[in-house]
Amino acid sequence: MNALHVLPAHIALPDAGKALLIEPLDYNNPYDYHKPHRHDYFEIILIKSGTGSQVIDCKSYTLGAGQFYAVYPGQVHLMNRGNAKGLLIQFRKDIFRHIAPLHHYHLYFKEQAFNLDGAVFNHLYDLTLHMAALMDGTENTAFVNQRLYSYLQVILLSLPQVHSAQRQLGRQDLVLNFLSLLPQHISQRKKVTDFCAILGCTADKLNDACKAGLGKTALKLIHEELMLEICRLMLLGTLSLKEIAYELNFDCPANFNNFIKAHSGYTPGGLQATLLEIYK
Repeated sequence: MNALHVLPAHIALPDAGKALLIEPLDYNNPYDYHKPHRHDYFEIILIKSGTGSQVIDCKSYTLGAGQFYAVYPGQVHLMNRGNAKGLLIQFRKDIFRHIAPLHHYHLYFKEQAFNLDGAVFNHLYDLTLHMAALMDGTENTAFVNQRLYSYLQVILLSLPQVHSAQRQLGRQDLVLNFLSLLPQHISQRKKVTDFCAILGCTADKLNDACKAGLGKTALKLIHEELMLEICRLMLLGTLSLKEIAYELNFDCPANFNNFIKAHSGYTPGGLQATLLEIYK
């Protein structure tokens, strides 16, 4: 089995004193971006020109002009910038209190790569440049900050997936809030009733909403998130397979092995070896 570098569990926003940062794609990262890593903040990536590649969790993408990506807190991420040029918007979850009615869970899309119409992309890119100019200015007032939040709100509301999600999910906030809670609590909570206690709803109501909006039961979504977190921890390499089982509160190694086999068809070691091939 290939050995992975030991990495911190999460990388924090580079400037802890700011809730929002704008950087060029080729900025000097304060961490080793050549290795798989995970952030504790949202990262929006706008590709203006050039090519490159990246992996988000277990899915590979080829970078191209006019693309827009959303990377969520906790996802395993690796980017080969190549000759790609563009901008990054980085922000913590607490910024959503300034851009209502959007909530952080509205950004949890099934697809994370958006190939936008040229005019739409250029509009969003120009707004991002305006944000960067405001942040580089000497004036730092509540009025300036509100302009920044307004620009960010327009950018996020312009994503087609925001509107399609609103049309497709009849009980949108319940389902999307549930989806956003999964990565936060999956190591401790694995029952539908555990999440219903947080959401303040019945299991039947949550199941009905998930089946209506996503065609899956709440338990199926929990199991998918658990498998995803197992894969993320395998990729990061900070824990052995035995430690991953312990970290995710499996009763015993046999249950851990059986869960992985049932949901992937692989043994834990076989799954990790397969995942590492994606990040080579």
